[in-house]
Amino acid sequence: MKPRDSIKTKGDGAAPLSRSAQRALDNAKRKAAVQQKLLLTLLAAALVINLLAAYFLYQTMVIGQNRENLQHATQSFVDERKAVLDKYLQQHSLAIETLSANSAWAAQLSPDNPDNTAESRQQLAHALAAQDDTILNIYLFPTGTAQLNREAEFPVRYLELDLIQRAEQRKPALPELIEINKRWMLQWAKPVALDEQSPPLGTLLITTDATPLLELFATTDARFGETLLQQQFTGSPPQTIRKTGTGAEGAKVVAKIKHSHLQLQFTPSAQMKDIAEELPSLWLVVVSLVAAASLALCWFLSKVLSGAALRAADKTQPSLQETVKASKEAVDEEKLINPLFQTQDILDIAVIDEDEDILGLREHSGKKPTGAKRSSINEQDVPAEIFRSYDIRGLVDSQITPQLAQLIGQAVGSEAIDQGERSIVVARDGRTHSEALTQALIKGILRTGCNVINIGVVPTPVMYFATFHIDDTNSGVMVTASHNPKEYNGFKVVINNRALADDAVVELRSRIMAQRFHQGVGEELSRTIIPDYIERIFSDVALAGNISIVVDAGNAVPGLVAPQLFEELGCDVTPLFCDLDGEFPNHNPDPTIEENLQALIAKVKETKADIGVAFDGDGDRLVVVTPKGDIIWPDRLLMLFAKDILARNPGADVLFDVKCSRQLNQVISSYGGRPIMWKTGHSPMKAKMEETQALIGGEYSGHIFIKDRWYGFDDGIYAMARLLEIITLRDQNIDAIFAGFPQLHATPEIKITIRDQDKFALIKKLAETGDFANGAITTIDGLRVDYTKGWGLVRASNTSPALTLRFEAESPEALEKIQHIFKRELIKVDATLSIDF
Repeated sequence: MKPRDSIKTKGDGAAPLSRSAQRALDNAKRKAAVQQKLLLTLLAAALVINLLAAYFLYQTMVIGQNRENLQHATQSFVDERKAVLDKYLQQHSLAIETLSANSAWAAQLSPDNPDNTAESRQQLAHALAAQDDTILNIYLFPTGTAQLNREAEFPVRYLELDLIQRAEQRKPALPELIEINKRWMLQWAKPVALDEQSPPLGTLLITTDATPLLELFATTDARFGETLLQQQFTGSPPQTIRKTGTGAEGAKVVAKIKHSHLQLQFTPSAQMKDIAEELPSLWLVVVSLVAAASLALCWFLSKVLSGAALRAADKTQPSLQETVKASKEAVDEEKLINPLFQTQDILDIAVIDEDEDILGLREHSGKKPTGAKRSSINEQDVPAEIFRSYDIRGLVDSQITPQLAQLIGQAVGSEAIDQGERSIVVARDGRTHSEALTQALIKGILRTGCNVINIGVVPTPVMYFATFHIDDTNSGVMVTASHNPKEYNGFKVVINNRALADDAVVELRSRIMAQRFHQGVGEELSRTIIPDYIERIFSDVALAGNISIVVDAGNAVPGLVAPQLFEELGCDVTPLFCDLDGEFPNHNPDPTIEENLQALIAKVKETKADIGVAFDGDGDRLVVVTPKGDIIWPDRLLMLFAKDILARNPGADVLFDVKCSRQLNQVISSYGGRPIMWKTGHSPMKAKMEETQALIGGEYSGHIFIKDRWYGFDDGIYAMARLLEIITLRDQNIDAIFAGFPQLHATPEIKITIRDQDKFALIKKLAETGDFANGAITTIDGLRVDYTKGWGLVRASNTSPALTLRFEAESPEALEKIQHIFKRELIKVDATLSIDF
């Protein structure tokens, strides 16, 4: 016998329903379930609406107001500091104007004065300078007589000559802040004339002490943010003179200081932001009331609909007569079917599976959500030694693997997202394993939710260019091992146009080990960038004549770009090893090794070319050879670049690394620049370029950084284009040009093989225990010892398992002596070193 559908009535008794009644009850149940889902949907919609309303109110009424408050506080702070400096410079300018208007100057320079001699002019200058304690020196030059005098206590360089020339032509000549022997001064140039209409008889060059100005700036409250005192000339980036505090909590504000080339740049700190913020109490109350009203409405609708469901269910109850009759007919059958009494009430509507999911009851019923457990990462799979000072680099398969590349992609993508980026440029060189590593890297980046802009096989400078040129991002990763042999590979990382260096590189490994990765699904896009790069350089560089050039790309990726660019510029190009071959069959792509330049030297002589250039494996370094076969090492190239750029930007900083010639320091100073020595490495150099706002920098290894008309990153291809521009503007050939620069006896880079894990400890021990007699020791990068007649350097290479040495001296004998000292001290520290000098 088939059991009939039945349901208990309220109370202890139970009676079967008729089929029609049962169907009606089932319909009521379904209707109640639909209404329940509708209520839940309404509740969810109400919550979403409340959240959107709260977000809108918070953004417009709280965040917007706080942003406006912070902007107002920032502007007020800058205006206050600017007013102080404006007032000082205005008073100082009036004092200088009064001094220069003294009739004694014009009388001294008058053609009728029989005593118009250099000695009498100097005596007058000293006498009038003594009247003001802030005046350090005064020169009085008859028109057209000022000359270079770099060795004086108060030197006359190109900067001062430019000021004097402007004064003689009655052009505006604002005072310029300069540093001489670590002391800041203001240079003023004022014309001397009989009256405002007559031509100047001469010029006053007045040097005043800038200490009071800098002391006024130093009174800035550092708690409120980062304040920079900068000097900026037309067409040049600002040079930071002083800095106080730190800040990164709002938009920076720049204010020009009157009567000068100076400006204030201020970025508020978290403390200023906290002071400027208003508590959103009113809006929290409004949002809370709206949310409460919405929920109350949903509760009311729930009651109404629940009551309707109850009434519908009551209508399905059988009458007393029907119940008794049905009980009699079904009693035997019910006993056979279910002899036990039911305990579920007729109105206890069962919760269906869908409702259980919606209401989240499964979480409270002991059911656990499933999920994959995060697996740990082995230390040996992420070798610490490949995370170097300014990139990630190691041996493929044993150190660099596709699995590690994917983890690096996840770390870089996560770091980029944390720094506000949503896309990353990815590029690779021509090594045989770069493609597989790039695919794994991209996979890792995409897993973080960060997008990838794949620009394919290009030199590293083109990747750097893309981070400035493409609107969607300021970040990029280059898969390359630069100049290392074919069995190496690695990654150069830039985030927000800053190359990761030192701790930032090590932090990527820490992120990998801790698996601090974002999760998401990114999108990969492909883009062609080389034509844009060539067009950008073509629009910037103009050659004044024809020139023939041999380009040695070493079968590396620069061969895809450099010959094409130089042909576009109008050069007669002879390509050498410019076909792409990741095995590097002709020589390793390292132009700093003389052996690798021999084929280039021979080809330049064979073709009678005007110049030859060799690039490294990814195009960010170069070395030049002349028609005579001489090698122009990059520190001598930097002399020519400094001369060219300082002629237009007197007083600018010029950066160079510890491996460069000491003659470079003298050349930079002689052309009115400020020489700055810094540690080797493209990432530390770029960071220092940004800090000092230097317009030009370079390393002995061939990295040239040009901020004048370019972006400031190391770009061997662009540097060569600028070099060609300089050469074609001169009547001399390249041999004659570089013959004009001083040169001492020097060695190329010397490398001593050593285990990666030992090299830094050896340098530390050498610095602590080495006996270098009376030499002046510099330890900003390795150990450099300067003597009266030369210098020597030993440092741990950041790109290979080696020590790097270099020596320079006034004579071969002095050079040999310095080398002997270094060899002796190195063997004391480690007798197993193989030293062949």
